[in-house]
Amino acid sequence: MKIIRKNVWRTYPERTEAVVKWSFWNDIIPYNEEVICLNTRSGAIIVLSKEDYSKYKEQPWLVPDIFVQFGIVVPNNIDEKKEWIVEYKHEKKDTSFLDLTILLTLQCQFKCIYCFEGEKSNKALTNETCIAIKSFLEKRAGLFNKLHITWFGGEPLLEINRIHELSSFILEFCKKHNIYYYADITTNGYALNFAKCDILINKCNIKRFIITVDGTADIHNKRRPLLNGTGTFDVIRNNIATLVNIGAEVTIRVTIDKTNVNHIKKFIDWIADSELFQKVGLVFVRTIDYLFTPDDIKSTIYTVEEFAGIEMDFIQYAHSRGILKYTTPGPCPLGGCIRNGDIVIGTKGEIYKCLDTIGDEQWITGHISKNNEYFQADWYQDWLSWEPSNNIACKECKLQPLCNGGCPHNALFSSKKHGTNNQCPEWKSNYKEKTRLYVTEKIKEYKYEEI
Repeated sequence: MKIIRKNVWRTYPERTEAVVKWSFWNDIIPYNEEVICLNTRSGAIIVLSKEDYSKYKEQPWLVPDIFVQFGIVVPNNIDEKKEWIVEYKHEKKDTSFLDLTILLTLQCQFKCIYCFEGEKSNKALTNETCIAIKSFLEKRAGLFNKLHITWFGGEPLLEINRIHELSSFILEFCKKHNIYYYADITTNGYALNFAKCDILINKCNIKRFIITVDGTADIHNKRRPLLNGTGTFDVIRNNIATLVNIGAEVTIRVTIDKTNVNHIKKFIDWIADSELFQKVGLVFVRTIDYLFTPDDIKSTIYTVEEFAGIEMDFIQYAHSRGILKYTTPGPCPLGGCIRNGDIVIGTKGEIYKCLDTIGDEQWITGHISKNNEYFQADWYQDWLSWEPSNNIACKECKLQPLCNGGCPHNALFSSKKHGTNNQCPEWKSNYKEKTRLYVTEKIKEYKYEEI
């Protein structure tokens, strides 16, 4: 038996019970002539022979004591599914961790061919909303100890002064109240320069940047040009280099459909041979059919199932070029986007619970400038009370601790355009293959324990 990874998400006590059972959260993945046991609650991964797997599943009291610490077996009197859902319900009400997404503007200087935001709006974060955000935080002083902010748009860098203004307040506020703070920004990366990078990283404490680049210059410039048609690749490339040289964490997001799929390996080669080698992260996502996605783009979009194989091909190729390490899915915060502390704030202070519903008034759940920030929309109670244990698709699924049941909105409603009506996370299509690759890499590197 090989211990590939110990429990990383949950700690279990040493064996105190003689009567134990095989954990419900053990997900068994075929692996050559053996099996991988991934415990989705603890994160532990072990490789077993098929014989050992059968023996331990049928006679769990025979397992080595260390398996108890990993959560591979648990006391027989524990109802694991009930235990998890109790924690899930508790964490939904948790306000000790605030996770705010702030929409700075609906404007953008790009004209991406697959833009899902429709006609560009001149709406931007108002003075009133900035004041309300500050008041919102001050009223909760002492109630939370961790704050995460995602700066979003449109193109958020068009409102960098707002970012600077709010960040200055937030940093002072968090220092005063001993609150752990971290922030990231999703941006096209075009408006950056050295001075702005310095402000964002060193004065606003934004350490992570998610920047979309859709291939090498020839294809990217066709897909993501400026409003006047000018290409953007060279400017973005230089700005990413500036970011990483200053010390930022940059994740390059590659949006893929049938129009650029044949250009992606060339782009991976470009990164491998550039100054960005091993200095940036890389993720592959499919173009999504949102509310305003142009009709001529819809025919080029891959389904979730189609894209799973394409993504794996690119992950393996990027790994072969030394860019990516293999990983397994990690757990979402318990309660997910239903948590009380998970909030999306629009430019006029309107509150949404889902980033993908911004601009659609039926999904507004309140206003940040009101004394009572939330109001009870007709659908809101159904949404808040949703839990995976009551959902047919989730009841017996071993992935609940990782995905929290996926997207509750897609599970309950069909009126939100989200690219798919499937509530399950898209990584479900290929997580087993990712896990097998992760295990294989650890074994080749001798990064495991054998017992």
